[in-house]
Amino acid sequence: MKIIDTKKIKDEYVRNNLHREARIMSTLKHPYIVRLYETLKASTLYCLVTEYATGGDMLDFVKSQENRRLNETTARFFTRQLLSAVAYLHEKSVIHRDLKMENILLDEPKHNIKLIDFGLSNIYRKHDPLKTHCGSPEYAAPELFVPGKTYGPEIDVWSLGVIMYAMMLGRLPFCFSSSEEYHRHNMMQMIQKGLTSVHEKEMQALTPS
Repeated sequence: MKIIDTKKIKDEYVRNNLHREARIMSTLKHPYIVRLYETLKASTLYCLVTEYATGGDMLDFVKSQENRRLNETTARFFTRQLLSAVAYLHEKSVIHRDLKMENILLDEPKHNIKLIDFGLSNIYRKHDPLKTHCGSPEYAAPELFVPGKTYGPEIDVWSLGVIMYAMMLGRLPFCFSSSEEYHRHNMMQMIQKGLTSVHEKEMQALTPS
């Protein structure tokens, strides 16, 4: 159950689009996307009752593995499921906008994925591209750091690449540990450059495509 205390919402954009998550989720029916069962409201609390996945999230699962990374066979298994879920969303004109390891749950005992958290998701129309820049910076496409830049489903594809990299190599490709302002500036520069020789060296141990 996702519980939102509406009186604590300070962002006007979030407040104005509070019910969009439920509207989008109510249209989704896919084996690798968490199902929405119902919504409840009591006083200032707004609740989304969803399917329950008991296996924790992908980030913790990867960290629990030997060498804190997945072998290629396991990564391939999850990647197929994730691609299936995202392709389904895009066919329905839905952009997730916050794809990351923490938003991929595992459903025991089969260890199938369940994509969650559609709080930043939106409907995409070719004649009206999206403009709001949101999501987790470490997984964000370069265009999301450009003021005024519009975008479409391609930002989810970038995030998928980051997730696949992290699953098999045990670390995010674009991250920087330092003070927040310095961290963001350097991470933006890294994302703009894309994969470099450093990343290519790290990927040498993977099976060539």
